[in-house]
Amino acid sequence: MTMATTPLFAQAVIIPLLSILSILFSIAPLILHWGNRNFPATFLVCWFLCLNFFNVINALIWPNDDMDTWWSGVGLCDVEVKVMIASYVAVPGCLLCIFRNLACVLDTRRAILIPTKQQRWWNRGMDLLFCVVVPILAMITQIIYQANRYLLFGISGCVNSFDESWASLILAWIWPLVICLMGGYYCGLVLHRIHKYRSQFGDILRSSNSNYNKSRFMRLFFLSFIMLLAIIPVQIFVVYKNIKLSLPWHSYSWSVAHGPHWNNIKKIPSQREVFFDRWFPIVSGIMFFIFFGCGRDATKMYRSILRSLHLECCFARSHTSSSDTSRSSTPGSMNSRVRLLLHKTWYYTPRTQADNSASMSAANKSFEDREKGIVSSPAPQREQSASWLETPWSHFSRSFASSGRDRIPSVLDLSILSSTVSSTAWAASSQSRGSNGFSVMSGSEGFIRVKRDISQETETRR
Repeated sequence: MTMATTPLFAQAVIIPLLSILSILFSIAPLILHWGNRNFPATFLVCWFLCLNFFNVINALIWPNDDMDTWWSGVGLCDVEVKVMIASYVAVPGCLLCIFRNLACVLDTRRAILIPTKQQRWWNRGMDLLFCVVVPILAMITQIIYQANRYLLFGISGCVNSFDESWASLILAWIWPLVICLMGGYYCGLVLHRIHKYRSQFGDILRSSNSNYNKSRFMRLFFLSFIMLLAIIPVQIFVVYKNIKLSLPWHSYSWSVAHGPHWNNIKKIPSQREVFFDRWFPIVSGIMFFIFFGCGRDATKMYRSILRSLHLECCFARSHTSSSDTSRSSTPGSMNSRVRLLLHKTWYYTPRTQADNSASMSAANKSFEDREKGIVSSPAPQREQSASWLETPWSHFSRSFASSGRDRIPSVLDLSILSSTVSSTAWAASSQSRGSNGFSVMSGSEGFIRVKRDISQETETRR
């Protein structure tokens, strides 16, 4: 039987094409996560890149069920089965680290502005433990329950072989599910803290020592959340199916598991179907692109690539408009500083005098009188229960209490000349993380208090 007489299966063409497309889609998210020092997400993309690469190679080498012409796969499959065993625990471990990092960002009780060297190494160690060290341990311990060197399937290629004993359950099948459940705990913790701090969510992210903003945080969370929802049921099904197919178990013996048959490579036809787990890397690469390949950070990267290729004319107009927008929203720009200073609404209350009410209209009409300091106060816009001089501190407390979060401050009447403007500001050692601006709190520490007194004195010259 020759290759010409053996039909080429449709999935042998679809799987490598989709895997190549998934690899291309994963490049931009990989660069972005690496640039943001988000190592768990970077490792997650790398593991799926390896699995997609294996999909391409296996479908090209074993595209049909002509087992007589199959290559034995010695060397290649020895590496593939080790990497696949590692990926079974690496993918849940990466999701666990992602949810753990997101939960730490929202942990206001242990929030720190600048982590110490020991804390940085601890966080990196936890990421390396579940993303690298545990997968390597899974690769090493595979030899204990490896019933055969590997199995060969059509289209799917290299497949792991497990010993039908309790060792396979304890060392292989159960750990991916356990790590997924640990990731589910941190996922629930993130959901709880998002709901708890929903009104202060943006302030917490800005004050945290991380590279997350609202968009990046939520995109990473939803991506990991969807993956976790898909992986947990699959892992439960895999554990159940493997236990059912391997029963009744025999007592574990090294000599039995690694007997003379261990080097025999079993070849099994695919029956035009591939293993269901070959589709997960493909779908994951597409999801990476949907969540991180179409965002603002990815757009900037695409523009820089086009700029390096001297294709600025393709996006000159959009680049100019976006540059103007970014300049206006830069934290160091004048507009942003003004918005920050005027984040709270400051109410202006003119000082009224009872003895000059009869001459207000006449003083406003004379420019000569203005130059001499004769300026009349406009009519107040809202009723006040007490004058400025009688209750100055109550005026400030009412102004701060009634100011809204996102309201635009009212513009003072520019036709009125202020004869006296004074401001006083003082700060403590740190700012409260949960505050949304500046507030006046007596008898407390860790805040910033700003007092602004704007007084206008008017005199009527008789």
